[in-house]
Amino acid sequence: MKATSTNKNGSSRRSEDEMIADLEAKIRQVEDRMKKRDKAASPLAKDFERFKKHAAKFAQSCVDNERSDVANTILGAMNVAERQVQQ
Repeated sequence: MKATSTNKNGSSRRSEDEMIADLEAKIRQVEDRMKKRDKAASPLAKDFERFKKHAAKFAQSCVDNERSDVANTILGAMNVAERQVQQ
């Protein structure tokens, strides 16, 4: 491994290994963003967003009609489904 060198001005120059490690980290970040973008663009994710809106309205209706037990059940099911859809 080549060490970081310092020139006469006191500034340091990164070694090739350090530059490669930085570039590999950037590649991983780009790949992660691409995976997230693909998941967000999937038909399942789009349908789930519509489902969440309707389920939230239904849960609010349950609360308005003094049925917080049903609202809590709906919200719990939504949370579990959301975690599964995101995986």
